[in-house]
Amino acid sequence: MSTRTLLPLVLLLMGAAPADHPRAYLLSIGQIALRDTESIEAFSIKTWGVEFNAVCRIPGGWRIKAGNSATPDGEIDGEGSQGATWFNQSSPKELRAFLLVTLYAPVQAQDIGSPNNGIPATFKGTATISTDDGDVKRALTYKNITLTPARRCP
Repeated sequence: MSTRTLLPLVLLLMGAAPADHPRAYLLSIGQIALRDTESIEAFSIKTWGVEFNAVCRIPGGWRIKAGNSATPDGEIDGEGSQGATWFNQSSPKELRAFLLVTLYAPVQAQDIGSPNNGIPATFKGTATISTDDGDVKRALTYKNITLTPARRCP
């Protein structure tokens, strides 16, 4: 065999994978600013260019919805059923590596162009926070999303 024939075989045996997209990731949500008496009761994130492969884990007392339309847009929604199930940590362990997704392009931090004729950010939404003065919404962006390369749910 020639060196030219062996190189692809060696790369295959070593498990080398192309660095280009699409690529699968475990998605986590966190780093949501909370005060001592506040808790996360729900979240809703619009996505662009994200394919949802699996909901790996649903936190106790929560409902999780994730999906796409026939276009590149999609949505992740989560809602706790009552105060006892809400999260009082800014990065709840229950929202770590809970979705398996595939991205078809690098994460786009912000919208590009006009809302009607542009490309939306990869992740953009809100968290509903229970406070002593009622519910408030806090922005969720790519800064609140952690992506860890993976092929399957943990």
